[in-house]
Amino acid sequence: MRPLVILAGGRSSRMKKSLYDINLSETSRKQALERHKSLIELGSSKTPLLSLLCTEAIKAGIDKIIVVTGSGNQDFLLWHESFGRAHPEVSIDFAVQPNPLGTADAVEQAMKQFTILQESSFIIANGDNLYSKYAFKKALSHQETPHAIIAYEAKHLGFDESRIAAFALIQVDDTNFVEGIIEKPPVHTHKDFYDKEGHLRVSMNLNLVEGGSFYKAIQACPVHPTRGEKELPEAIRMTIREQPKSVYCHLVFEKLPDLTSAQDLQQFS
Repeated sequence: MRPLVILAGGRSSRMKKSLYDINLSETSRKQALERHKSLIELGSSKTPLLSLLCTEAIKAGIDKIIVVTGSGNQDFLLWHESFGRAHPEVSIDFAVQPNPLGTADAVEQAMKQFTILQESSFIIANGDNLYSKYAFKKALSHQETPHAIIAYEAKHLGFDESRIAAFALIQVDDTNFVEGIIEKPPVHTHKDFYDKEGHLRVSMNLNLVEGGSFYKAIQACPVHPTRGEKELPEAIRMTIREQPKSVYCHLVFEKLPDLTSAQDLQQFS
């Protein structure tokens, strides 16, 4: 079974900066200030997004999860004590990303600390998105190419153009092989990304990769000159240059809950 690597090593800085622009309970505000956003208790059930995410992965058949956290991960260890007891059928481990240098760096840290990932296929997912069982099954069942991206059709995400511009957009050929992927493209360039059926494909960092070949791209991935991070879409683009037609794009038509800012907490109330 392919392992799942969940990226949760960032500082949640956009969430923290937006806390005072919205009416929140003091409990939610305090948690958002002190915890990683994937551990904020959501809605009436007070269930963290990380628990919801892992539950969907387990429903899809995933039985090994590696969570990449920052160096101060005591809250994640406490979460694991509770969630792990409730789900003994899944193995959960942690990799540490000492510095928040972006999504590609987070994957590199996981691959260094769990070397089995350097020689096997595995799934990558953000820690602040609630992917469905269906989306995880798409990644699990892919066999045709070494790598795959599970893309989301922009209209179904429910975001406006400016929000879409905060993600990576994907260009595919007529047979759905990825030809290009651009992180945070300006809105005026979005017209260049529509596929032959008029769909705008958004990457939400749900990817299947073959570790043996992908590790080279992850190691060589440069730091973005202005954003100061090693970005996963760049590693995928480097992989495509070295291995044309090695990355297939599956398109799903689903809304995807995303915890970027404090406003996003309201969708779980």
